Amino acid sequence: MLAYLAFRTATLIAGVLPVAVSYALARAVGTLAYLAWTGGRKRCTDNMRHVAGGDERLARRYARRSFANYAVYIVDFFRLPSASAAEIEALVDFDGWDTIEQRRSGQGVVFVTMHFGNWDLGAAILGVSGIPVAVIADRFANPRLNDLILGTRERLGLTIIRADRVGPGILRALRRNEIVAVLADIPEHERPVEVEFFGATIAVSDGPARIALRAGSSVVTATVRRINPWSARVTGHLAPVAFEPSGETDRDVRELTQALFSHLEQHVRRDPTQWYIFRHLWVADAAAARPA
Repeated sequence: MLAYLAFRTATLIAGVLPVAVSYALARAVGTLAYLAWTGGRKRCTDNMRHVAGGDERLARRYARRSFANYAVYIVDFFRLPSASAAEIEALVDFDGWDTIEQRRSGQGVVFVTMHFGNWDLGAAILGVSGIPVAVIADRFANPRLNDLILGTRERLGLTIIRADRVGPGILRALRRNEIVAVLADIPEHERPVEVEFFGATIAVSDGPARIALRAGSSVVTATVRRINPWSARVTGHLAPVAFEPSGETDRDVRELTQALFSHLEQHVRRDPTQWYIFRHLWVADAAAARPA
């Protein structure tokens, strides 16, 4: 009940305050979180060190700004339930509609994205534009909070795939020629596939590549980057991933995953401070952080 009331209160406040004021408060809170959350600050800085080419000072700057930008993203998330289709369309600068239609060849499209910019708004613009989009979502213990958050996404035209039914749900959506959006920058420990990212090894899920190969779907990497730090407007970037399977499943999964992250690396390079990564992604960093 408290979580639901907190979410409703935050939504109301975000809807009343001017955007500039909300963002100023959010950036202050994000910076305080960077200073107070020792573990998150260290993990984010470790990750950003790879992006910064080993420059410690630059890595810390990227990490601090990432915390502030993430707090701004939270404000945008609170504003989303009250946004109309017209308001969402006005916030998104995107000209990749032809690319999407070309890639929807009958077996759907797997959109692979990251915790970057405002990914929720990216899914929303597709939904309100009439393009069928399925997203993976965890369910919340509080039924009212669950109905509020998932209901908002469904109102925007998104199909919700429960996280505990990912495999069958994604395959059904792709066979309906829909777009399935998945987040790739989640560290994987049980069944990881190791690929190179910014010159070092990361361990991530093989799920996006494995499902795309199984369904015969097109694969596109996508990010939604904020245009201006003090503006809610964003711009969408797509990069189709060309890949020819060899027929050897494990090899194809690994090579397609590598191709995905080679594309995603270019997305991150545009503005590392809009990448929100507070868990260790690189194998060596995760190993160094484990207790002896």
